[in-house]
Amino acid sequence: MRNDPKSDEKPEDPYEDEAPEGGMSFLEHLEDFRWTVGRSLIAFFVGIALATVFIGDIAQWLKYPIVAAYGSAELADENLITYRPMGVISVFIQIAFLSGLTLSMPFGLYFLGAFVAPGLTEKERRVLGPACFAAFLLFLAGVFFAFFVILPLTLTFSVRLNMFFGFDLFWAASDYYNMVVWFSLATGAFFQFPLIIVILVYLGVIPVEKLRAIRRAVFVGLMVFSAFMTPGGDFVSLPITTGFMYALYELAIWVGARVEKKRREAELADWDDLD
Repeated sequence: MRNDPKSDEKPEDPYEDEAPEGGMSFLEHLEDFRWTVGRSLIAFFVGIALATVFIGDIAQWLKYPIVAAYGSAELADENLITYRPMGVISVFIQIAFLSGLTLSMPFGLYFLGAFVAPGLTEKERRVLGPACFAAFLLFLAGVFFAFFVILPLTLTFSVRLNMFFGFDLFWAASDYYNMVVWFSLATGAFFQFPLIIVILVYLGVIPVEKLRAIRRAVFVGLMVFSAFMTPGGDFVSLPITTGFMYALYELAIWVGARVEKKRREAELADWDDLD
């Protein structure tokens, strides 16, 4: 009986993803992504461990908005209380989370950039490094803006209004740190939006003229967003937050216009070379 040569061949695995020539297979990309997430998590937990060592100093530093509101560290400490036995655990977790995220963010952006870089075009790869660096700087700028400007103004308004009515105002430590941490993180994340706009303009996805045409709608949207995001939603911090965020939008338009102009000049130079 003659053997069929096809019978000795290895059966084809329908789940096997063949890698393109010079590239990586789907499973290799998945493994690379797993390592990227793993390294980012390791950096995050290392940041938490470092923050734990200095958590007492960090907790004191995070009291700045309430100290600025009362004008005295002694008054702030007297009115910052905990009424739940395990409330201090919440404080510890939130301080460690904010500190760990801030410390590990540059490493996480580096790992993410290294993961996506091989799949980008040359034009996209040129903007990747500066974009990651700008993202970190904008995140810090947002956190500092929330911490040193918006929160002190909001808490000062609340303290002064309660004093006007003769009310005793006590702050639960867990609620206070929750507000400081999450509002600062939200503001830092929102500060990424002008960078996203500039990148989209650079890649030719959104023209600058379109951004100029929707200015009014953007301003109204930012005002509504600020009303939800600002802790007090008062008439002091709300216009400041809205105005600053809209200024970022105008800055993105200005930078985008310069980027668009340079791209047109480069395209005209390419056409001249062809002629």
